[in-house]
Amino acid sequence: MLNKSSYFFLLLSVSSSLLGLLGSLGIFISLIIQRRVERLQEILEDLVDQSYLDDINLTSKIYQLINRYQMHYILPDNPSKTITRYIDLTIIVVSTFWLLGSIFLFNPPYKSIHLLLLLPVLTGISILIFFRKLLINAINPLDNIMLNSIIPPPVQLRSVSFLSSYVNVSVKSLLKQARLTVTIEREKKDCEDKEYTDKGVVILKEELSFDDFGYYFTVYNKKECFFIGFGNLVMRFPPDPITKKPAPVERNINVPLGYLNWQALTDEVNASLLIFPIGEKYPIQYDFTLHKKEHYYVPNQDPHCFINQNITYKHSNNNLNILDCKTQLPYLAKVGSNFSLEPVRKYSNKIEKPESIASFLVCNEEINIK
Repeated sequence: MLNKSSYFFLLLSVSSSLLGLLGSLGIFISLIIQRRVERLQEILEDLVDQSYLDDINLTSKIYQLINRYQMHYILPDNPSKTITRYIDLTIIVVSTFWLLGSIFLFNPPYKSIHLLLLLPVLTGISILIFFRKLLINAINPLDNIMLNSIIPPPVQLRSVSFLSSYVNVSVKSLLKQARLTVTIEREKKDCEDKEYTDKGVVILKEELSFDDFGYYFTVYNKKECFFIGFGNLVMRFPPDPITKKPAPVERNINVPLGYLNWQALTDEVNASLLIFPIGEKYPIQYDFTLHKKEHYYVPNQDPHCFINQNITYKHSNNNLNILDCKTQLPYLAKVGSNFSLEPVRKYSNKIEKPESIASFLVCNEEINIK
């Protein structure tokens, strides 16, 4: 048997509870997003303003801005857990009363139609769980696609390609704050051994970690080319061991790009680095002059940095396509068809047939912080 008037009040209870929770939760989430967007927008504007001051060393300032952005983006762990426990307790209590009311409402003998009449209660419980997920994503929206389109996550602020397409930022000026440089270090036979091998590792050094860009790197002199490296630079940093929050940016990054033959190098070599951010038309070129210092090759002056308008490129179908290449850099036009946006670093120290993708090796050395 079914008491229709009691069932009507049960449905009214479910509807009013959901409407009340929806209203209060909507106001709470709106306030969180509104205040967060205002604060984060101020930090983004400050970051954009700082990026144009390329004549001043603002590395520490930008590092602090990105960390402050993360502080406002993700609420502390303890308040987040308290809010989550509160809504969990609310869901459990409301669901328990709904189910108990349903049990007392339906009298034996039970029929299959009774299961169908329980659907509003089960639907209400499902909506409560959805509200819980929505609130958690509003508090810490790291994995929420909808909110990420409104508020970019902190890790995106080290993405050169994202910044160039999301805000009007000078990529060239921003990369100057990364203080890019290049070294070639002769490989040791053992960590505790003073003997060296005949291989040298090419290392890209960044004072401030910026990534998510295609690159082409070559070491050469007037007579020959010693090394070619290309790929898409994407970094993965472990979360903070205490707070468990993701690391949006790091300092003093060393990125191994590959190995070359140490014995083939002359006392002075040239090195050129091309950076291809998504959303740009011309690459940014860094020219280095490396001098031998015992078991190292290091530049003795700052690199020459400029936008190379003799090279035109575009991104399509997860590939980087070189459209026009009027440059003297070795083999760029030939390896341009092999560019991919996959996070991989490829290189070759045998330059006989650079057009063959099979001749390139993959550098699997880990990116480290020193």
